Amino acid sequence: MNFDEAIENIKKVLEDTGTNIKKEEYDGIIVKKLEASNTLDEGRTTKQTHIAITGEQMNMFPYLRADGYFEKDSEGMKKYFVMQIPVILKESNIKYLNKSEKIDIVFETESINTYASIVRSKRTSQADQIQMSLTTLDDKNFIKFRKMLHIGSYLIVLKKYKKFEYECYGILPDYDNDKIQQLNNKFFSISTNTIVYADELIYNEKSESINKYLSPEWFREKAFTGYKSAFSHNRIIFGAPGTGKSYRLNKDREELLKDGNEENYERVTFHPDYSYANFVGTYKPIPYKKEDGEEGITYEYVPGPFMRIYVEALKNSKTDNVKPYLLIIEEINRANVAAVFGDVFQLLDRDENNVSEYPIEASEDVKKYLAKELGGTPSNYKKIYIPDNMFIWATMNSADQGVYPMDTAFKRRWEFSYLGIDEKEEEIANRYIILGNAGYRRKVEWNKLRKAINNKLSSFKVNEDKLLGPYFVSSKAIKADEKGEIDKDVFVPIFKGKVLMYLFEDAAKQRRESLFSLEDKNIKYSSICKEFDEKGVYVFNAEISKEFEKDIVEEENE
Repeated sequence: MNFDEAIENIKKVLEDTGTNIKKEEYDGIIVKKLEASNTLDEGRTTKQTHIAITGEQMNMFPYLRADGYFEKDSEGMKKYFVMQIPVILKESNIKYLNKSEKIDIVFETESINTYASIVRSKRTSQADQIQMSLTTLDDKNFIKFRKMLHIGSYLIVLKKYKKFEYECYGILPDYDNDKIQQLNNKFFSISTNTIVYADELIYNEKSESINKYLSPEWFREKAFTGYKSAFSHNRIIFGAPGTGKSYRLNKDREELLKDGNEENYERVTFHPDYSYANFVGTYKPIPYKKEDGEEGITYEYVPGPFMRIYVEALKNSKTDNVKPYLLIIEEINRANVAAVFGDVFQLLDRDENNVSEYPIEASEDVKKYLAKELGGTPSNYKKIYIPDNMFIWATMNSADQGVYPMDTAFKRRWEFSYLGIDEKEEEIANRYIILGNAGYRRKVEWNKLRKAINNKLSSFKVNEDKLLGPYFVSSKAIKADEKGEIDKDVFVPIFKGKVLMYLFEDAAKQRRESLFSLEDKNIKYSSICKEFDEKGVYVFNAEISKEFEKDIVEEENE
């Protein structure tokens, strides 16, 4: 069989599986039916991950020899050189292999540029070979392609005519006929002169084969995707404890992301030890298996929530169906935000299109990670911007003790929304509980008690952000039956552990004698809880308890 017959067979095989090619665009063909050792299937007994190319098939790829520098059959120099070759994958073939319209590779057009590794390998007392596709050296999209190939699948590699460029296709095991069987483990070529420049043998940025999207040029021209939203992109909701800040963000999140996009967000809670490494990312030790199967430790860049959402937003911004991606930060001021955000802080300044107005210089770690995740080379990511489909929302309670102050420059980059102390109080109206024993027994509305306590705290000149919001206690604590009655067994322990403790230790710490009504002037938290079990609202001073004087409940009415 000559080259023309072989390429005709390849054309028919690919047409049968949904892909069209032009025969005149190629000058080299190899086809390999994959054994277990050539796949990345789980449960394989072999430790090999590469695909062995032997014999005249090796002529499909450029490789270098250096025999004169090493002793013959030297075991200490198994691998001579490693190169990365530009490879094109076609969307039609990926969909055929995946048997689904939903694929995990983003195609901006009908094809995507990726790369695979080739290693010239010298084997003692055996013929040399080329090891194609070492998973530690390949582009992630090429690895995804390989994971779609299984035992009995065919790998087709076509070399582009007079170019240092390749196309790879997979054929599933159920397609196994004469057309493809005749090509298995053979090499077909026509005589051409392909010039390969030295800088094309490097992970290079000059080759047109390497995907250059998300380069600085792309950011300048396309980071604005045209995504529109009624919500602010950088937003902080603040207010007193229990005003429903997290609840509000959750409702707004549902409206922003809408059906089908519920997973397009991450939520993180800041704390005093939270750092830039946690938030953006850092190198960490990662266990891995070596080629020989031994366990080893390597260091790998591990992204934080900011970088993960950032990458997902960028990936989506290349598609025709642009969607919002959201990072939610709870308790943003409980960490040193200047240290946590670091240079990312500058990206928060957005222009009229909601794209970062000023880029930042990405670190080498970030450049390599972005190249790995998004394609191209690390040098494509010298300057980075936040695109307009990425949102960052946060909650803040300035009443918390031990929080870090925010400087004016940081605050200026956010839209602040304040939730008032009585926000959504209508949702808990008329919910009551029976508190106290004997003569102290009263029907007490939770919202009425909350407001009475707030009025007394306000008379002490306590700031509004330290007052009690409607949901200072959890929804579970004030869940009512059809009559509006709250379960006492649920409410009382939570009220003592949250409300009484908060008043005792924080909001009324300096005015305990004025807020609580106890005979013992040496007020203890345990005494307050004991009095509350017996007297209910009469544990508080007369200004609060008098609000419930007429709400008497007789014992027999329980």
